[in-house]
Amino acid sequence: VCIPGIVAAVLSAIVFAKLRHSSLEVLLCGLSLFDVVLLTSSIMIYPSMHQCSTIHEPSERVILESLQWKGPLIIFSFQHNSFVCHFFWKVTVFIFPLSLIAQAGSVWTYVAVTVDRFIAVSFPIKRRVWSTRSNSLTVLVVITLICTIFKLPSFFEVRLDHNGEVVPTELRKNQFYIEFYLFYLYVTFIQLIPWTIIIFLNAIIIHKVRLAYRAQEVMIHNSGKMNSKREDAERKVTVMATVMTMIFIFCNIPPGINYLVDRYSKTDLYRQRIPLSNVLVCVNSASNMMIYCVFNVRFRRAALKLLGCPAFITTRNGSVVTRLTTDGGNGMLRSRVTTFDNLHNRSPEGPTPC
Repeated sequence: VCIPGIVAAVLSAIVFAKLRHSSLEVLLCGLSLFDVVLLTSSIMIYPSMHQCSTIHEPSERVILESLQWKGPLIIFSFQHNSFVCHFFWKVTVFIFPLSLIAQAGSVWTYVAVTVDRFIAVSFPIKRRVWSTRSNSLTVLVVITLICTIFKLPSFFEVRLDHNGEVVPTELRKNQFYIEFYLFYLYVTFIQLIPWTIIIFLNAIIIHKVRLAYRAQEVMIHNSGKMNSKREDAERKVTVMATVMTMIFIFCNIPPGINYLVDRYSKTDLYRQRIPLSNVLVCVNSASNMMIYCVFNVRFRRAALKLLGCPAFITTRNGSVVTRLTTDGGNGMLRSRVTTFDNLHNRSPEGPTPC
């Protein structure tokens, strides 16, 4: 899941960085970068941790906040010299805090995406002033700074001892720190507040989009006039953002429940639920590109162009094939568009001009 997800997230970040035509594309570029960090952290931590835990018996356990918004992450410490375990210990000290920053940043970027779409459907006139590319870039910078400051204590939770093994620090053993910071602040700022904003605003967005589609159907039925392509594309982008946030909520409900279960449960209940939750969160980060391709024609064309593939696009007026070819004379790219409906219905007097 992580390897193709990293490739997809990097490709998405490159495409959105080249587009940057709207505030949403700037936010999605930032979200893709957070996904890259999160997926890279997962693939660096979990395989080596699993390799250590299956080969050797642990001598002690260090309980940390989970990488994937679930309950405690079990870091095993072993009394032996193993390359895999030493790699895991060193990665845990430095990469694990970065992953926590990335997960917090991705959560609040989803909030920013939801707010951007809420402004687009509720305040279309003021959107040109509020939802600009510069404002979105500022929002991403603020989110990154706040999440870095918020997760800064995680850099001081574990350390390497004289044997090179990971051990908890005095901060991580402090009961007030565990109770107040790792639980109450985490639940409040990473789960309760952002999830409430996302669910509430998405309910309004879905309602307004449904009303817009009904109004479009009435207009088509009464006058036979279609909505402009710009309005239709904007509505599809809104639907794309809504689908993204709903999949995000769905994939992160089990990790959220696990976090509460591990906090209040005194026994290990169904420990297999933890790796399942990790997989769901990684799937969520890795699947965003597929959502972009399904709902965003401009992203799909830009991604295929970046990969050097022809783009096949379907419109409402017929199936349209766009082929990017190279002019042998001057090396410039040109687009050939053929509408199959026009080819089928052209008059016998001659070809229909494009």
